[in-house]
Amino acid sequence: MTHRPDAARGGRQRAASPADSAARLGRRKFLQVVGGGAAASLLPWGVAGTLPAYAGNAPSGSRAAASSGAFGPEPPLMHGYSAPDIKSWSPETDAYAPYLRARVPLATRIPAFEPTQARRGLDPRPKLMSLANDYVQPGNATEGYKYGPGFEAYALRFWQYPDLYASWHGLPLEGQHDADEPQYGIINLPNPGYTEAAHRNGVLSLGCWFWPRPEDFSEVVEQRTDGSFPMVDKMIEMAGYFGFDGYFINQEAQIPAEQAELLMEFFTYFAEQAPDGFHLQWYDSLTVDGRITYENEFNEVNSPWIVDEDGNRICDSIFLNYWWNDQRVRNSRQHALDLGLDPYEVVYTGQEIGKDRFAQPYDPRHIFPDGEEPRTSWAYLGAEMVWYTVDADKSTVEGQAAVYQRERHLWAGPRQDPSRTGRMGDPDPGDPLDPQGWDGTAHNIVEKSVIGAVPFVTSFCAGTGTGFFIDGRRVSDDGWFNIGIQDILPTWQWWVRDADDEPLDTVTVDYDYSNAYDGGSSLLISGELAAQETAIVRLYKTALPVERTTALELVHDIGEGVDVEVGLIFEDAPEQWEWVSLGDSPRRLKGNWLGSSRPLASYVGRTVAAVGVAVRAGDTAVSEVAVRLGQLSVTDRRRRSKPGAPSSVEVDKVTRDGDVASVYLQWSAAKNAEYYDVFHGDGADRAWVGRTHGETFCVSALDVPDVDRSPIEVEAVTVDGHRSSPTRTWLDW
Repeated sequence: MTHRPDAARGGRQRAASPADSAARLGRRKFLQVVGGGAAASLLPWGVAGTLPAYAGNAPSGSRAAASSGAFGPEPPLMHGYSAPDIKSWSPETDAYAPYLRARVPLATRIPAFEPTQARRGLDPRPKLMSLANDYVQPGNATEGYKYGPGFEAYALRFWQYPDLYASWHGLPLEGQHDADEPQYGIINLPNPGYTEAAHRNGVLSLGCWFWPRPEDFSEVVEQRTDGSFPMVDKMIEMAGYFGFDGYFINQEAQIPAEQAELLMEFFTYFAEQAPDGFHLQWYDSLTVDGRITYENEFNEVNSPWIVDEDGNRICDSIFLNYWWNDQRVRNSRQHALDLGLDPYEVVYTGQEIGKDRFAQPYDPRHIFPDGEEPRTSWAYLGAEMVWYTVDADKSTVEGQAAVYQRERHLWAGPRQDPSRTGRMGDPDPGDPLDPQGWDGTAHNIVEKSVIGAVPFVTSFCAGTGTGFFIDGRRVSDDGWFNIGIQDILPTWQWWVRDADDEPLDTVTVDYDYSNAYDGGSSLLISGELAAQETAIVRLYKTALPVERTTALELVHDIGEGVDVEVGLIFEDAPEQWEWVSLGDSPRRLKGNWLGSSRPLASYVGRTVAAVGVAVRAGDTAVSEVAVRLGQLSVTDRRRRSKPGAPSSVEVDKVTRDGDVASVYLQWSAAKNAEYYDVFHGDGADRAWVGRTHGETFCVSALDVPDVDRSPIEVEAVTVDGHRSSPTRTWLDW
């Protein structure tokens, strides 16, 4: 991906230029990583690697140094793939392949429902593509993991806005992670943890094709005598095995005209062979005769990569380069229409979030003009900048606070409220991290939801934690990251009103890592309320039909001085809240948690369109509101399933380094299991060591106990939280 030729002008602050990055790495390694040509001007390491050259805090050092004290020996490490690697690929020979699969199916999103939108009247047709890194964890310049130990990792909290997520995190080829000059692959797979989170929210997850790489391009476009392409066949097979949905194609170096012709045949064959729902997105770079030119609009130069002259589709969409203006966006829309294409399905106008941040020199209002219908869809490069632009100790909750505040600025606007989006001033190129000149993603992209059937259960687990909780009991004190087990998070972060539907800034909402009911976090509503004042927090967009046996359940910890009710908005009366009391006799659960269950039979035949909560002060002002929500669920009391226990739990291998080990486990699927929890130890020493949606898991790092043998157990859990008995195996030390 390129940046504007004049990006360094105008006083724009750049923490580290590409030349600075080259000096750090050494010129030979830098050129090997990024290749030549325009692509070298703005890339993540490994695509080229991980952190963009403009990030300023790109990690350095070996994998061992970067991850010291975190992972055990030989953890399940992701890697890149060369063309020969791909053509000979097999899961039997790919290191750690069974442990790097995404196992959450793609959820279906519910239809748009304008009356509950945060921004009324917003057109739901434009889509959003986010091309981004993943965890940005220590050592990520050469490393990628589905999950791991340690809290210092970024977990995206705003899946309700993207429609496509693509990985911008290239990785070295297998076996080269610790090399002084590692070679990176032409293909990197999307992080499987991120794919699972994307799928849970109805978002397609794409791998990344990046060229140039230091290999022979003729290997890529090798064609069989029958006209087929071996690399295409294997790329489809790999996507099916690893559980993702397509590829983003960044072909950004000149190739001979005859190879460009073959590449067109390559993608034509790809379109013919790909399964339904597969997505190929082309980047605005290569011409049909092999030259590099950035058109910055959809036109006759780049549209042949999308549709041929006979109207046959090739790639599904295009990510336009960034140097557009009002006329070019108009041209893009019109060219799509002239070809009989939907501009919202095909044309994604690109925005360099990572480089220009909140001071975008190319105004999104050219894509989304005031008073007119939107012209195209939208695309981001580098939304993970919210993490690496924060200079703090991000191994702590306090250090990450500014990260997630910046994330709310990016997605919900400068007021951190999706119902109050829009810029509060002009963009400031001298201070691109000032959000006042940024409208917010929610200003232009409608929030989406997958909550269309029961059971719906969320424990507000954000995908990372400083410990882990099950049924309100702390079962681990260790930090961890695994966005693959992130719950469906609130649709609106954060939409808070008083009883008169006016903004209420004295009450805030955030994730609380200090206590949880299940997972690593709960939802904390805090602040202050005047006497008789109410705070209404809208949480979830839904389309839940109510039957006679539908029930609402809330696990809560409510501080003194306030009462809480759950609010429902129905499709047939979208301007009106229906309030459900928690009742006078909640169940006492572990710790300070209480559970309230309320039947919804009085609403049978109606459809819940939104869910929220009201926090109400009594006759006395409350200076320290403290309401924790541990779990919210809407279930059918008739359909509660019980899981079978996992069978055939086996230790695949154990790798030990002193007192730390990596333990690879496999088991057979259990009936009705949504996910599995893994525990190590006996009695008081029994601790949670992982959660996964598949039938494989690597515990890394496991502290080796001072005993000859120790047990490891796997429990199956249903979607509504019912647990199986544990299945045990033993580790011999």
